[in-house]
Amino acid sequence: MRLNIKELNLGSDSAERDINVGLAEYFYPNTTYQKFLSGRKTILVGNRGTGKSAIFKYIATTETRKGHLVLELSPEEYSYELLSDHLTSEEDGFWRKQSAYSVAWQYLLYTLVFKTIAQTKRGLLLGATKNIYDYVATQNLCQQTSSIITLVDYLKRIEQVKTSGGTGGLRSQELQALYSLDEIRTLLPSLQSVLKNTKIKILIDELDKGWDNSEDAKFFIAGLFQATQKLNLISPNLRVYISIRQELFDNIPQIYEDAQKIREDVEVIRWGKNELLELIGRRIVHSFPQATRLDAQKLWQSIFVAQMKSSGIETLDYIIDRTQLRPRELLQFCKLCAERIEYSLVDRRIDEAAIAAAEDSYSEQKTRDLASEYRFQYPYLLDVFEIFRGKRSHYAKEELDYLLLAIVCGEYDVEQASAWVLDMDYLELKQILWKIGFLKAWVPRYTNRRTSLAGAYLGHYELPTINLENIEKFRIHPACTSFLHLKETSP
Repeated sequence: MRLNIKELNLGSDSAERDINVGLAEYFYPNTTYQKFLSGRKTILVGNRGTGKSAIFKYIATTETRKGHLVLELSPEEYSYELLSDHLTSEEDGFWRKQSAYSVAWQYLLYTLVFKTIAQTKRGLLLGATKNIYDYVATQNLCQQTSSIITLVDYLKRIEQVKTSGGTGGLRSQELQALYSLDEIRTLLPSLQSVLKNTKIKILIDELDKGWDNSEDAKFFIAGLFQATQKLNLISPNLRVYISIRQELFDNIPQIYEDAQKIREDVEVIRWGKNELLELIGRRIVHSFPQATRLDAQKLWQSIFVAQMKSSGIETLDYIIDRTQLRPRELLQFCKLCAERIEYSLVDRRIDEAAIAAAEDSYSEQKTRDLASEYRFQYPYLLDVFEIFRGKRSHYAKEELDYLLLAIVCGEYDVEQASAWVLDMDYLELKQILWKIGFLKAWVPRYTNRRTSLAGAYLGHYELPTINLENIEKFRIHPACTSFLHLKETSP
């Protein structure tokens, strides 16, 4: 079947923009999604572009259609800066901020739940519902429009008592009332009564927006994790779900103080080739309903030629190999290919010429995005990547080690990245470049539930548990090859 590629619409890279224009119809429920909803998982962890927001938007849409109450909470951009500007540091204030953030989050989430119940469960306003409605009216909760301001206000109440010069006994009573959520506790029986016949899901997404790696940002998220655990014990019909970027989850020490408590609640998003093919196939069908009966492989070949003419590599493998198995990257590359259909020498299908034309733009986007993704841990990564410009794409272990040693010893100018690169052990730099996906390692034999390979270059996102010192060959990720003008030569 030949389709008019100019009519192809693969949707938006952003779930927020896509949910009302197609995502609800072509959402692909991969194994992560199924496990997340069917099990007791409440924390969704994944790298940028792996589909966390898409999953949350789809859950919100489907749960609303079932008549359940859904609260979608996205902490406002730059909220972390607001926290730091308005709160005394933990050291200066002599207060345990994580506990304060935890109780402030509980207060915010409870008040949001109460407000939602009051606005949607009016009825005769008897019993439990009336108690909640009266509290919402008395506290003027419906007048509060900013969640972050509500959170900050409660934190300020704790801070003011903590840092005040009040007498010991009275001060202790005030603190105890705030930390025990006295004004909320009396309503918990009413809430549990309402939850017998009402399901409520709270979805908290985009915690990386405005992230500044500050003290308050870390306590903000660690406190949220603690608060979520407490609310999820109230009733099976009340569930708070969090999505968080892998980088943040791995690098907030406060989270790991409670690691054992949350481990069974965590689901990490991972994609395989077949799942990505199904995802793109569903979007093709959305543009061309006449192709509904085709399987995913045939749908791909109705848009792309089967193989790269010069190498014999399947076009699907070629494109997916230039991603880190993230849906957003696959969509970005495929949309760039469709925009360059005029380069194709094959009638009405995307061929090697169009893919090559798209790759120039995609490679620059992906390399810059990779540096941006880890900018708080490793500032100015692009200055490190630039050292490889014009060099080889593949390296034997000794060659790569020598180059990395020269970098950390200052023989190459890494410009603004020098603050963290210089004097670092070269093996540590290798580990960093491997973990972020810039380096791929040659694995002679590899099999898992998604992939079986006699030998291949694999990234940390595919096989995170290998010992790099046992690896004899490396390559720079193919996504960066075009932008850095790497020479495709094997060691």
